Amino acid sequence: SPLSPGWLPTLQLIRRGSKAVTRHWKAMHFQRQKLMAVTEYLAPRPAVPPCCLPRETETCQEEDGYVRLLRRQVEEAFRDNRMIAVCQYNSMPSEDMVMVKHYLRKHNIEVKFFLNEIVRPVLSQSKYKNLLPLFVGRNVVLVSRETKAKEMLRVLKGVPQINLLG
Repeated sequence: SPLSPGWLPTLQLIRRGSKAVTRHWKAMHFQRQKLMAVTEYLAPRPAVPPCCLPRETETCQEEDGYVRLLRRQVEEAFRDNRMIAVCQYNSMPSEDMVMVKHYLRKHNIEVKFFLNEIVRPVLSQSKYKNLLPLFVGRNVVLVSRETKAKEMLRVLKGVPQINLLG
């Protein structure tokens, strides 16, 4: 039988002696604590509080070519089209957005996405100044050479993610 009194397992795990673990936390000696406290770095206080200093003025940077290109596109869109509709754009699946663009393009209505930082300076110098309050959040601009408001409203009625603002 395998459990006879003279039987020993072939592998025996016997722990002999103690393990040398040196990773235990040990408090710092009190003289070293004093030395660390005395030599701790204290940053000097500013002579004038920051709230009393004048605000930094933004340096005039020359705008890059991409910003000029985007501004030119916005100017062309507002100059060449008779119907301009500003809509609030809430996130929607890209497939749905492709379908909306397709339905609007059937009626020669284009969907344009412009950054507010680009549109606001252009509008402030044009005859469309009254549209400035609409460009706050995420917007989409629907433009067409002819006024096709009826077709645009019919398409937008089926898309709750795009709300007509003005």
